[in-house]
Amino acid sequence: MNIIDLQKLKTLFNKENVTSNKKLIVYLFFVGVSTIFWFLNALSKEYTSNLKYPVEYVNLPKDKVLVNKLPNYLNLRVSAFGFDILKYKLSSAFLTNPFDVNYFTNNRINNSSIFEYSLPTNQLISRLEHEISSEIKLLSIEPDTLYFEFSPILSKKVAIHYNVITNFEHQFRLGDSIKVEPDSITIRGPETFLDSVKCVETNNLVLEKLTKDTQKKVSLKSISGIEFSQKKVLISIPVERFTEAQKMVPINVENLPDSLILRLFPGEVKVSYFVGLKKYETVSADHFDLHVDYLNAVKSKTNRLKVDLTRSPDFVSNVRYYPLSVTYLIEKRNSDQ
Repeated sequence: MNIIDLQKLKTLFNKENVTSNKKLIVYLFFVGVSTIFWFLNALSKEYTSNLKYPVEYVNLPKDKVLVNKLPNYLNLRVSAFGFDILKYKLSSAFLTNPFDVNYFTNNRINNSSIFEYSLPTNQLISRLEHEISSEIKLLSIEPDTLYFEFSPILSKKVAIHYNVITNFEHQFRLGDSIKVEPDSITIRGPETFLDSVKCVETNNLVLEKLTKDTQKKVSLKSISGIEFSQKKVLISIPVERFTEAQKMVPINVENLPDSLILRLFPGEVKVSYFVGLKKYETVSADHFDLHVDYLNAVKSKTNRLKVDLTRSPDFVSNVRYYPLSVTYLIEKRNSDQ
């Protein structure tokens, strides 16, 4: 503590300041007491006030769904003593009151032919008055009417659309199509909602550096107002190691008249492709179809024809071939050929 701090303490506790502080404390004491008496006197008087009554709508019909938005609380106009109003506000600050829809509508909403219902809130006064407090008189409720709009709950089956991004280690790839189990689910909801739902999507699944078959459970993207028969699906990603292979494939000729011979140079091309190791030995030249079109030779102003690839196995990828075009020679066919 330095010299300046000591001087401040001496000033605070000198006789004049102590006397002055005592007077201030006495003054504040009487102000506090008078405030308390004023507050107690105010609470003993009768007031007309507004109270918020939070509600949670329960016991709705099981074969229908509510499609309109209802208020989260009712505004109550009440008359009561200040003590009773304060007591209610303190006791209900964090409470939500269950609003039994079936009870207050006299079980009418369970009728399969009724989809709209209007409930005048003045019919609730005696019930709510009993729930709030016997010391509080309920004068009115706002809104003056609660409107319930329902839609029938229907169901239908829709396909699952997966959202999967895959990345593989070097010389690994997708071995077959990605599978989803189940590939479809049943959804339930209002007819107006169901009509717009064509499929249900999964959440995004990103898989990196894959080297083996992988299975993952993935959650479905929720749709407001729609229930799903299940919330997750199993996604299976087949993975295989692949290698590059080549085959020499002869070139076929299309649209060639029987009276002509079209000689190609060269008569075959080298086809390169990626194939999984498991199916490496099953690939043959017959799996590929490469051809030239004689009609292009008729139109061509050069001596080259473009080679087209029209067929290859669905289990190979990255198919390339060379050359992309060949030279040709047209000859007449002898009668003995």
